[in-house]
Amino acid sequence: MTQLYRNHSSYPKPQAQMNLAGRTHYVDDDTMRFHHSRVLSAHVLYEGLLFSIVTSDAADMHNTKRVFRHVVFDVFGTVISRVKLENGWSTRRAATNAMWADVNQMDANKITRDGIESHKRHVESELQILNRDLSEIEARNKAA
Repeated sequence: MTQLYRNHSSYPKPQAQMNLAGRTHYVDDDTMRFHHSRVLSAHVLYEGLLFSIVTSDAADMHNTKRVFRHVVFDVFGTVISRVKLENGWSTRRAATNAMWADVNQMDANKITRDGIESHKRHVESELQILNRDLSEIEARNKAA
């Protein structure tokens, strides 16, 4: 069941992992290790409708340079806003300032309503496929 984001921890990594678990792999340990990423801050926004993180990431596969960037997620764990690695900032402060500028422009209610509609269409599509598969199984069982 999808729930609003909430404060679980005052430490950024566990805060991000507890809120995003089951919604996205973005801050899973294996994903972070592969990308040499660190969660520097984590924020519950708009009464739990959105969640954002600021990360330090390897700018290349050899981890010779680091960049800072932010990511904002909707309540379903879908990335709403993310800065590409090549556009990351050289300081945490710049990434944090950019995150707040980005977040302050967002309409969390509209983002959530759009996410609900998208999720509903996805679930309905999955149920149609499952219903079709069940009908085919039932038809095969009757024929046997």
